[in-house]
Amino acid sequence: MCNLSTGIEERATKRATEKTSEKFILNMYKKGYTLDQIADVAETGVDEVEAIIKKKEPAMV
Repeated sequence: MCNLSTGIEERATKRATEKTSEKFILNMYKKGYTLDQIADVAETGVDEVEAIIKKKEPAMV
């Protein structure tokens, strides 16, 4: 595979992983988990969890 194809594939994989992580975090939030619990399970920071929730909040109503 050429370098261009590899780069495109890596970006697509990264976007898919980010979408899955966002969905996972939002599902935990909807189920009532605390931000600390979500951050712990998702192995990320509370700031990152808050940013994802704030970014998606209007669509959750």
